[in-house]
Amino acid sequence: MLKSLLIKNFILLNEAELNFKKGFNVLCGETGAGKSIIIKALDCVLGAKITKEMLFNKDKPCYIEAVFEDENKEETIISRQMQASSKFRLNGEMVSLDEIKNYRDSLVDIHSQHQTYSYIQPKNHIKLLDEYITKKSPEFSELIKNYKQNYSEFRNLEKRISLLKENNENNLKEIEFLEFQLKELDDAAIRANEEEELINELSVLSNAQELKEGTYSAYYSLYGDSSSIVEALGKIKYTISSLSEIDKNLEEMQNTLFDVFENLKDCANSLKDYSYSLEVNPNRIEELNERISLIQKLKRKYGSDLDLEREKIEARYKELTQGENNLDKLEEKYKELKSIIDVLSQSISEYRQENAKVLTSLIVEKLISLELKEAKFEISINKTENNENGIDDVEFLISTNKNQSPLPLIKVASGGEISRVMLALKSIFALTDEVKTVVFDEIDTGISGVTSNAVAQSLIELSHDTQIISITHQPIIAAKADNFIWVLKKHSNNTSITIENLNDDRRLKALAQIATGVVDDKTVEFAKSLV
Repeated sequence: MLKSLLIKNFILLNEAELNFKKGFNVLCGETGAGKSIIIKALDCVLGAKITKEMLFNKDKPCYIEAVFEDENKEETIISRQMQASSKFRLNGEMVSLDEIKNYRDSLVDIHSQHQTYSYIQPKNHIKLLDEYITKKSPEFSELIKNYKQNYSEFRNLEKRISLLKENNENNLKEIEFLEFQLKELDDAAIRANEEEELINELSVLSNAQELKEGTYSAYYSLYGDSSSIVEALGKIKYTISSLSEIDKNLEEMQNTLFDVFENLKDCANSLKDYSYSLEVNPNRIEELNERISLIQKLKRKYGSDLDLEREKIEARYKELTQGENNLDKLEEKYKELKSIIDVLSQSISEYRQENAKVLTSLIVEKLISLELKEAKFEISINKTENNENGIDDVEFLISTNKNQSPLPLIKVASGGEISRVMLALKSIFALTDEVKTVVFDEIDTGISGVTSNAVAQSLIELSHDTQIISITHQPIIAAKADNFIWVLKKHSNNTSITIENLNDDRRLKALAQIATGVVDDKTVEFAKSLV
């Protein structure tokens, strides 16, 4: 259950801490006092969208913390801080938004007015029926899972087969084009790093004369005549060699000079060989230019990595010409999947037919207890073509008048009747639900008098096994709460909200205020009678 909720810097709340109890909790206050802000804060700490506009003070972070307690008094603390970005923590450890959203399903069910609207839409009725059956039957849940997996594969296969048939001529054209591309790349037979090597060779041949003259000149300076560097170094080497016989300390220098002398001779000879080897070859230059031009043309056409692009083309070619895209094999697989989903959808439909009768009976019983004495409720199940939900078209039908046949819920029920249908569903689902906290945002809309008392009694019964938190304007309902939370909007320099848990006299005065708008001895006595 939800034990406490701490809210800082959120919408109109500077700071507030709410304490909740096991059983029936109500949030009360004048219209527009800000009760829904509290539910919004709970929704946000459990992963709902939050924006900078929701900050009470834009210069400070928003912080929301919810503390949940299980049957063994073990606490789970979820917090969210938001300013430039959101940070979630679960028991102090940083977690992702997805982890929080997965966790919330086992903690809280927030029933908003938007959810009420969603419930009356026929497209959602099959989901509600399936939700009821799933909570009772793991086998049904597994059937649904298997059906959806096989149906998704069946639909994808159906699209692929259709595409193959419709675009067979286009596929043939594409195959021909892919063959041309593969041949073009294979005929080119471009090696790894070939372009770089060719560009370097072209640079050498294009500057052959300059390279030839420069390297020969370097050779001549090193070793070309009697005044060359090598000749001068030879004389120095000879002198040091003679002197080393006098002073052995010069032997190391002698060895160094010997190495330098030999290296320079080798370098000079290499320069001479390089110079003699260079020839201006116009034919080779033309070949290089043509080859480089071909490579660059193919790269412009296919992309800079020709090997990678060839692999992609080959993969597409194989996809179109072999493997699973063989039409006969695909159609065989299609028939196999059709048979599987037909069997699964029939089993699912049988579960729905059987459980719809049970759920209908429970809802009618609950509606009668909620002062819809003449209520008739039916779950209409008609066969349809296979779709993602099976072969059933499900719609809730209701009649609240004695001589009226049940008609679609969306066409018949008033606001107060819809609220009671929703409460009936929630009450029934709660019996098999693992969620221990259910939040109602004005489930009592459109009701009064005896009906309010019936709704209050239903909420009390539901709160025996499930913690209930309800926003209400109904004094009859608020009077039955185990925990009464008063929400008040204040206007001074800034509009803000204050929140208090009220007991005894203050609770009676608050009840008197929402019942009559006046607080005096008579209205307080009336509030006592409600309690």
